Amino acid sequence: MLGAAVLLRFQVTNHASLRDEQELSLVATDRHESRAEGEVAGGGHRAVPVAAIYGTNASGKSNVIDAMGWMRAAILSSFRRWDPSGGVPRRPFALRERPSSFPSTFVMDFALDGVRHEYGFSVDDVEVREEWLYYYPEARARRLYERKRGEPVAFGRWLTGHRKVISELLRPNSLYLSVAAAQGHPQLGRVYRWFQSGMRMATDEDFASRLDHTVRLCLDGSTREDGGSVLALLTYADLGVSGLRIEEPDEESRAAHERLTRAVREALGDKVRVAQARQDVLVEHRATGGTYRLGLGEESSGTRTWIGLVGPVITTLASGAVLCVDELDARLHPYLVDALVGMFQSPETNRTGAQLVFSTHEAGLLGRNARTELYRDQVWFTEKDPESLATRLFPMTEFRVRDQSGENLEKRYLAGRYGAVPYLDDDLLRSLAAACRGGSAGGAGQAAEADEGRAPGAA
Repeated sequence: MLGAAVLLRFQVTNHASLRDEQELSLVATDRHESRAEGEVAGGGHRAVPVAAIYGTNASGKSNVIDAMGWMRAAILSSFRRWDPSGGVPRRPFALRERPSSFPSTFVMDFALDGVRHEYGFSVDDVEVREEWLYYYPEARARRLYERKRGEPVAFGRWLTGHRKVISELLRPNSLYLSVAAAQGHPQLGRVYRWFQSGMRMATDEDFASRLDHTVRLCLDGSTREDGGSVLALLTYADLGVSGLRIEEPDEESRAAHERLTRAVREALGDKVRVAQARQDVLVEHRATGGTYRLGLGEESSGTRTWIGLVGPVITTLASGAVLCVDELDARLHPYLVDALVGMFQSPETNRTGAQLVFSTHEAGLLGRNARTELYRDQVWFTEKDPESLATRLFPMTEFRVRDQSGENLEKRYLAGRYGAVPYLDDDLLRSLAAACRGGSAGGAGQAAEADEGRAPGAA
C-alpha cells in the first residue's frame, strides 16, 4: 500500500551512548520534486525518502541505528521470547553513576495507511514503566491506550476489540502491543506488523538472514518480479555475478542432523527447535567456457555485502517499507553506495514511499560529483560531548547559509564547518615519531639535525 510505512520521527533517551533525549526527524523542511517524498494525510507532513547520519568513529552514529533496531526487537520479542522473570535486556548509557537507575525511552512517529501514529515506551532493567499509543486521524491526537507502572491500562474509546484477556496476560516486562498481537487483536496487530514488516534492519548481526532473503528471492525469479529485480541488481553492480544457487546438504549431513535433533528433543522435550541442516550458498559467474560456481566464502567482502543488501533493498522498495542500515559504505565502492541511495531518492525507482536511514563515512554523497543529491534536511551528524562522552545527534539544518544553491556540502563537512569530524592532535603524532626513533619529543629536532650531518652509512 502506498505510503503504508512512512517513518516521521524517532526519539530515544538513555540507550548505549545516547544518554539524553536524541531525535531523528524525517519530516521534510523543503519540498523537492526531484526526490520521492511521502505525504501523510492530516497535518500536512511530508517525509524524506533518505536520511544519512555522519560522524567520527565512536561518535554514536551506529547506536542511533542500534536503538531503532532494539525498539523493533522489543516489540517483536518481549512477550514471546523474553524470560518472564528475567527483566528487560536493555543496554543503557553506562558512563554515569548508577546507570541502571535511569530508564530508557523509545518513541516512534510513523504513518500507517496514511494516518500518523505515535507509539512509545519507557523501560528499566526490571519492567516496563510506561507505554502509550496514539493516532491522528484528523490531525488531533486520539488515545488508543496508555500504561503506567502499578496502574491498570487506560484505554481510549477508539480502541476496539477484546482488551481484558490481553491485560490478564500482560507481564511487567512485556509490552502490551506484543501481547495484543500474539492474541490476534486486529487493530493493534496492524501496528505490530508495521514494525515487523514495515521496518527492516541491516546490520552485521543479521547478515545471515539478509543473505537467505536475497537467495530466496533470486531462486523465485522465474515466478516473481522480485526475483528478476535481484538478478538485475546483482548484474548492475558489475561484480561478475550472474546468479545464486543453494547447495543442499548431502545424505550423510542430513542423517547426522536428524540424529542430533532426536537426541536434543529426547533430552529437552519435543518443543525445542533445532536449526535445519546447513545449506551452502553458491555464487554463479559466467565466463569463457561456461558458468562456474564459487562458495560464498570465496567471494570478496564487497560482493558478500552487496548480496546481503540486495534482497532487503528490493523488498523495501516494492512494499514501501523503511530500511535502516548501519555503515552503508562499509566494503562497498562509493559508486555502488551512491546508486543504492539513488534508488530510494528517485521518484522513478521509489514509487511506494520507501525510506532509507543509514549511517556512513562516505562524504562523497554530499559532493557535487555524486549522482544522487542529498538535501540539507536529509543529513544528520553525531558528536561526543567532551565531558560526559554522550552522543549528540543534530541536523545540518541547524547551520544557516546565505546561498544554499552554491553550497558545497562535502567541502564544508570535511573542513569541519558542521562538526562531527575527528580532532587529530599533531603534537601527539610528533611525540609518537620521536618515541619510534628512540628519543623524546623535545630532542627529536636535535636528532634529526645530527642525522643530516652524518655521512651516509656512518654508524
